[in-house]
Amino acid sequence: MKTKMFFAAMLLIASTACNKEECYECHYDGPNGEEVELEGEFCGSEAEDLENLGYVVNDTTSYVVHCGEH
Repeated sequence: MKTKMFFAAMLLIASTACNKEECYECHYDGPNGEEVELEGEFCGSEAEDLENLGYVVNDTTSYVVHCGEH
């Protein structure tokens, strides 16, 4: 019985781990070349959108965003 419960628990953990989106810390390169960290973590399509669309400051300037280690 303990063995069956152990395997059931492992299966549950494995299935939830596979569905988890990867999250990243992101930054953009400011006007003077300094890295400006964005607050929080961005996950899945939110991180992709930031990298594809950029980050807008003061409704006028858009900066290229980098998320994660790449």
